[in-house]
Amino acid sequence: MSNPSTAPTSSTARVLVIVAFVLDAIALVFLPIILGPIGAVLGFVGYSQGEKKLGLWAGIGGIAATIIGMVLGALVYNASS
Repeated sequence: MSNPSTAPTSSTARVLVIVAFVLDAIALVFLPIILGPIGAVLGFVGYSQGEKKLGLWAGIGGIAATIIGMVLGALVYNASS
């Protein structure tokens, strides 16, 4: 039996995780309600395709970026009023 943590990762999984991290970073400032969940889904898909450690962090980062981006947006909106 092979250990799932040592399973080889595909280049597709690596690309998905990289795109997820980029979307997570952009979601902090622009459209967090759209880009954050997309980044989370891509991160978790990369996780399921073999990129275990980074995929998990990208998925969690997408959830965090959504929440933090929405809070920052609300703070900026209330400060400008």
